[in-house]
Amino acid sequence: MARFLRQSALGLLVMVLAALALAQTAPPPWASVALNQRVIDLTHTLDSSTQQRLTDQLAELEQRKGAQIAVMLLPTTADADLETFTTELFRAWKLGRKGIDDGILLLVIKDDRKVRIEVGYGLEGLVTDLLSHRIIEEQMTPAFRQGDYAAGVQHAVDALSVLVEGGDLPAVDETRETVDEAAVLLALILGAVGGVLLASGKLHWRRGLIGVLAVTVLLTALAAINGKSWPIYVVALPFCMSISAAIFGALWQAKVVFYCVLALMAYSIGLGLVDHYLTEVSFMNWLGWPMAGLVVLGLYLILFAVMKAAWKNSRAGFCLQSVVVLGVYGAAGYLLEMGLDGWLFALPISSFAALFI
Repeated sequence: MARFLRQSALGLLVMVLAALALAQTAPPPWASVALNQRVIDLTHTLDSSTQQRLTDQLAELEQRKGAQIAVMLLPTTADADLETFTTELFRAWKLGRKGIDDGILLLVIKDDRKVRIEVGYGLEGLVTDLLSHRIIEEQMTPAFRQGDYAAGVQHAVDALSVLVEGGDLPAVDETRETVDEAAVLLALILGAVGGVLLASGKLHWRRGLIGVLAVTVLLTALAAINGKSWPIYVVALPFCMSISAAIFGALWQAKVVFYCVLALMAYSIGLGLVDHYLTEVSFMNWLGWPMAGLVVLGLYLILFAVMKAAWKNSRAGFCLQSVVVLGVYGAAGYLLEMGLDGWLFALPISSFAALFI
């Protein structure tokens, strides 16, 4: 029986890993182009002086208004739909400020004779679909028909810049979000460490309270120096540290669960860093499906433990219960009438039923 359990657990592990491999969808090929400059010309149409002029213009606009505009020229999208193509590229590049979404992508597909302007939600009130269409039809298309792509792109950038300049966008503030997130993250980490030390008896609660006060005063002072709304820190930081300490102090009592939670947190933080600094990550594929797979694996391990207990209590009863479960599996697979997929879907149904048989 022990051998059976080991083999079954190994088989389930292989199934979970296979599911994870299938869940990892390959990124679209155009998303691999790095946004390392504001003007990217893969058609070699624009000369260096034009690219530099456009780059300087967009950089100055970003410094003044915060909005980020990128220009890209491609030879073709092959068989890809232009709207899908542009949307995926816009998301992969994460144009615009986080939380404001004030980015614009001007995409020119030269050989396909197509142009699209993708606008972030934060600028849709300024750069409407109608205005984008007029820019393409009135500013770009006439120049393109004459073979002057540089002029067409320049006219479009000028028009978009005028629209962005006339908008009331949030002021450029490069430090606010980073400081706020860093303060909360630091409070959570320190609270977790303090909770573990308190639960293990290595830290007295009075010293822990002094530590909370010291951290709160220090981070609040830093917030005030940087011009932040410091009163919220006085409330938020102790709350974050207290909640984190309570959770991790309780988890410390169950070491296996504690280390599993730590591993999950490290994995999630790693995904966040990759998503922020390297490439867009599908959290459904990389976090949701693995979690679902682990839950399924855990349920099957519980089922195997139940089966082991039933085997020890009565082998005859175990055989009878197994026959009933097989009957449930056969009935489910037959009634679903989905062919091979139906028989595969019947497996979790019969497994769930086995927990109660």
